[in-house]
Amino acid sequence: MRKRAPKSFLRSLRSLGSNTLSRREFLRGGAIAAGGLLVQACATGPAPSGPLGTPTSTAPSAPPAPPPPTPGPAVLPGGLQVKGIRLTRDDKPFFVSGMNYWPALTLAREGDAAGWDKLRRDLDAMQGAGINMIRTMATTEGPDSEPLRIIPSLQPAQGQFDTAGVAGLLRLSEELHRRKLYAILMLNNFWHWSGGMAQYLAWAGQGPIPYPPPHPSGSWDRFQKFVGGFYRNEKAKEAYRTTIRFLVPQLKSNPQVIWELANEPRGMTNIPAYHEWIDESAGLIKSLAPGQLVTTGSEGQTASPGYAGMNVEKDHASKNIDFITFHLWAQNWDWIHPDNIEGGYPKALALAKKYVADHATRAAKVGKPILLEEFGFPRDGGSFVPDSATSWRDKYFEEVYGQVQSLLAGTPMCGIMPWAYAGDEHPPRPGEYWKLGDPMIGDPPHEQQGWYSIYKADSTLKLVQEWSARLASTAAA
Repeated sequence: MRKRAPKSFLRSLRSLGSNTLSRREFLRGGAIAAGGLLVQACATGPAPSGPLGTPTSTAPSAPPAPPPPTPGPAVLPGGLQVKGIRLTRDDKPFFVSGMNYWPALTLAREGDAAGWDKLRRDLDAMQGAGINMIRTMATTEGPDSEPLRIIPSLQPAQGQFDTAGVAGLLRLSEELHRRKLYAILMLNNFWHWSGGMAQYLAWAGQGPIPYPPPHPSGSWDRFQKFVGGFYRNEKAKEAYRTTIRFLVPQLKSNPQVIWELANEPRGMTNIPAYHEWIDESAGLIKSLAPGQLVTTGSEGQTASPGYAGMNVEKDHASKNIDFITFHLWAQNWDWIHPDNIEGGYPKALALAKKYVADHATRAAKVGKPILLEEFGFPRDGGSFVPDSATSWRDKYFEEVYGQVQSLLAGTPMCGIMPWAYAGDEHPPRPGEYWKLGDPMIGDPPHEQQGWYSIYKADSTLKLVQEWSARLASTAAA
């Protein structure tokens, strides 16, 4: 029998079913910005008391000290738990056959009928392929005039949240609950394509952002070192905490939600501050939503752990982190080159398998489940054209899925999530960068469109479906 969402959760959703608020209601909660309806979040006050976080007073004096968080259920019915090295549901092992699907938040935006239709088509197709978890953004940061960003953003200005975007997040969450589909929701981003840490630093007065390529004179090294300063910047971190305080309480009753600190946070040269940020941020989320799981969004070791400031064991040591994540990127890490996929494939596969096995071993030392949360592979010949062949990608996926499957029984490995679902829409200019008006597919705005997208018609999706069934059988055994 399908259970309904908790009444408080549905009331919160219904109250956001429209962008229309009375002027008095709206001014209680925020400010009117040109061209949009925004709600002002309080940086130091209590967690939002209503569905849009409207404060109960507009007095100009300093806000009272926040009350202790309201205790939530230790376990949400139907939610996931961690027991030892296993993810579990209803006291039985749960193995993830997931899919990265970053645009869900934006497609769910209130007022975007076409986006909402695409979202539901895509969820239908993914669930039809046996997907039991997606990974998407919980927030995006503006301003929307910045290059190669997801727009429109949920937070176009610091501490101001667009009501249509928040309504979209809530109806997305209710849709996930209705479908019994789990979702990892990313609350930040080391990379610039959603705003993320770089934008928080800019708001804190550390800008302008030194954008990486394809920005003119862009440098990945300069950008990463700039973003690494986030963990030592109290203003930037407090703005991030304000976002957590605003969003997390609104979804704390949804058993389908899993929180993620950020997409691919890297410690760089700020490792002690990085570890402190992980523990503090995850602890804050736990205090607001004790019935939901929290993870990091980490890439794991990467190909250059010394440069990136990464250590799987130490990065996931906090008691507030429930499970470990790691990512795997053969082309991005120069393990294979698109102009010679056939010649480079044996080496790339060997390195990938070694990388996966190493992370399973590291997770055993930590004593927590580990999820292969991102991986991808180029189309044949490095093509960006949607109907081009995927024989080498399918071969690679077959091997990686097979290895993960083989590790489920004897290690903390708990699942796999390829990057990224594109659905039935195609890029109008394959290989070029995203522009306003283009469909949102599997490749974020800062990447060449069609690079890692998995389309509904791709043979890769059929392969994912077959492996989903095997993973489900393992969980049921």
